[in-house]
Amino acid sequence: MRRVLLALTVCLALPACNNNNDGETAEDFAARVGEPGSPAPTETTAVAAPIPTGVDATALEQLGNIAGVDLGPRDGACTFTSGGAELMIAAAPDDFASAGRGVVRAGGTLYQLASTGGLPAIRRGTRFLGEGITVDIQGGGQSASLTVTNAAGQSKTFPGTWVCA
Repeated sequence: MRRVLLALTVCLALPACNNNNDGETAEDFAARVGEPGSPAPTETTAVAAPIPTGVDATALEQLGNIAGVDLGPRDGACTFTSGGAELMIAAAPDDFASAGRGVVRAGGTLYQLASTGGLPAIRRGTRFLGEGITVDIQGGGQSASLTVTNAAGQSKTFPGTWVCA
């Protein structure tokens, strides 16, 4: 009888110990919480506002916690990673007539960007616009690049990967 109760207790306890997080992958977790050892960014929602004077728009930062970001209606998303840091996420409906949304972090703040062409354009690499910032994604998979340009026309290119789901 004791063995039956012990077996029943273990069977009931196992689901409570499940760390599945609704299918969250290790990459999803890293994107949500940031790289180990790096301070967690405090801002978790994106703003559709101009990048303030004094913030270097070309110095993109790890996205970190993006739990509060609204990427709008979407049928898929893509993430740009460079040197192990997620620098941009974008999503859109699977419709050429739809707008897409992208998010980058600069100066500790998440900024919302917009693109045209829906998910098909995002998957192949496209241009994202915000106030005081332009981001161009070229290529895909393991051989992609992200070029960020500020309001003064200065730009910086990051090599990396553009992975879509």
